[in-house]
Amino acid sequence: MPNVVVPIPARDAANEVDRATLPDTAGMRPLTGELLLTAWEEGASAPDLRRALTMLSIALPGGDQVQLSALPLADRNLLLLRLHELSFGPFLNVFGVCPNCAARLEFAVRVAEMAALLESKPSARAVTWTEAGRQYRMRPVTTDDLIASLDAADVRPAQELLLERCLEVSPPHEPGRLSATPTVLQKFEQVQATTELSCAIECPGCSERELLDLDIGRFLWAEVRTAARRLLGEIHELASAYGWSEQAIAGMGADRREAYLEMVGA
Repeated sequence: MPNVVVPIPARDAANEVDRATLPDTAGMRPLTGELLLTAWEEGASAPDLRRALTMLSIALPGGDQVQLSALPLADRNLLLLRLHELSFGPFLNVFGVCPNCAARLEFAVRVAEMAALLESKPSARAVTWTEAGRQYRMRPVTTDDLIASLDAADVRPAQELLLERCLEVSPPHEPGRLSATPTVLQKFEQVQATTELSCAIECPGCSERELLDLDIGRFLWAEVRTAARRLLGEIHELASAYGWSEQAIAGMGADRREAYLEMVGA
């Protein structure tokens, strides 16, 4: 197992994140049983960026994808981490390959540590500054912004579109004359850096240290897909043995299903 280091910055009251726009997570439900199958079925046909919103909207009673898509990515990722912990436990079990020596990497990261990392950042706040007689405001990227950037022909136009969507200038520039000054680019990187989830690992094969980015949306979807297919297999086996409905079997707790499966296999 490689050594894993997840940096947890000290909390700073002056930089405490205002998360008033986050949906109420008190009623968040785990993706199990029927909810798991619904998330898998709807997510399978959704574009990649929409899957994260689909899973969250199913887990949150009254979840509104329009509201979720307008959240800063850091806040959306925090919700996804909470949903993962609720549905699949306190660890992210990650598999990869060392880019230096091609050794297979397997490591686990505590979800609570990743959540604390996001919460401790001066986050999802817009930053404002004055330059050359203009007032600038840079806000964090949202899922809506990423979806809009998919229409761009290449990486460069996509980056320019994100910058245009996130930047407000007063008085405004002439249409099509957005000035991507060094300060603008630096502020953009500063604000968006708060959305990143990453951990440093040391490869057991070559001792090389790498910083790996974790896409929690894709990670959670992989867990949902695997768990849903496993549940469908259990439903098939129990329905074949007992004639029970899919809904009845999916509504059972995992321990009860396992007990019946053991009896079927005995």
